[in-house]
Amino acid sequence: MTNLVCPDCQHENEPERIYCHNCGARLDRTGLAKAKVEEGSTEQRTQQHLKKMFDPNRGKAKQIAFKLLKVLLRAVALAAVIVMILPPDLPPAPKNYDFAPLINMDVVSALSSHEPSSLRYEENQVNSYLAATLWRKDSPSQTGFFPLKRVFVQFQEGQCVIHIERRLLKLSVYSGSSYRVTIANGKIAGQSTGGYIGRMPIHPAIMKYADVIFSKAWDSLARERNSFSRLAGVEFHPQAVTLLVTR
Repeated sequence: MTNLVCPDCQHENEPERIYCHNCGARLDRTGLAKAKVEEGSTEQRTQQHLKKMFDPNRGKAKQIAFKLLKVLLRAVALAAVIVMILPPDLPPAPKNYDFAPLINMDVVSALSSHEPSSLRYEENQVNSYLAATLWRKDSPSQTGFFPLKRVFVQFQEGQCVIHIERRLLKLSVYSGSSYRVTIANGKIAGQSTGGYIGRMPIHPAIMKYADVIFSKAWDSLARERNSFSRLAGVEFHPQAVTLLVTR
């Protein structure tokens, strides 16, 4: 509470007084009025602050924004799953395959001869060989969950695209990757140039860590991979591949 000071005798008077209790001089009450205004303003601000604190709608905008963000993320995840399930534009599986050449046996025989040679196969021959290899009795392609239904390749100039069809209940799920052949430390190595799952493209940098998708296919072709690693080179051309045994 603010006291009123007499301008004449400096006596402090109660705020209710109009005249000084000591000398009877009229007191200046303007300071008291300002103090009441300031006290009223402070009280009003306090009330407004408390009202905001106990307002049931406080933070409602943040809650709505957070819910909208969750819905958006779920929608994006659902859309990604749908895109990965959708089948890509691929040629249908042939009803009957051509006679499959014994590619692995040809490679082993050529390597054993130690003579410069090359082997050339058409795309349909390689796909016939892959189909026969996957359906061998000792092939791991049909074991476990998510078995392989089909593996086939497409040859382009300088690269090979491997397509894999898996079976999940009655649903076919497709994935694939394109590779360029490189020679590292005298051995053949494949460098991924991109891939896909369903209709969703995958960047080559991510495909380095997505090799698990092809693990069952690589296991089914373990003998062929071991033989091909001893080749001097592989050349891809449109719908054909040339295997270089020695240079």
